[in-house]
Amino acid sequence: MNLEIIKEEIKKEEGFRNSMYRDHLGFATIGYGHLVKPTDKFKEGVIYTEKELESVFEYDFSIAYKDMESLTKDLDIVDDAKEIILHMCFQLGKPKVMKFQRMFENLRKKDYVGAGLEMEDSRWAKQTPARAMRLSEKMKKLT
Repeated sequence: MNLEIIKEEIKKEEGFRNSMYRDHLGFATIGYGHLVKPTDKFKEGVIYTEKELESVFEYDFSIAYKDMESLTKDLDIVDDAKEIILHMCFQLGKPKVMKFQRMFENLRKKDYVGAGLEMEDSRWAKQTPARAMRLSEKMKKLT
């Protein structure tokens, strides 16, 4: 699993903003898709350096990676499937990815097509359809 390539893919999906903005769901966001929490130091109208926001991305990525490892530790699946779960963990967070129970049931059976179809049958796919379809199509092509 090449983590640097995955990081670049996620950055491309998220896009970059050096000041706070509202995402498509209305949540305050900054950098590479970082959901701003009340404890964060970010303020509206302030421009932050890419270096500052890169460290936020690295922190968020490390959490997503640990979440993916936790969710897949008992699954005998190919690394490409784990990479897709990593993408999902970065975007959605572990609690929401855990709700993809039928996707995980299919992964336990190594039914990647079924897992991809379950990804498409979700609120996530309705909220970010292009991204969800790219990842589900990738999942369905795994063997």
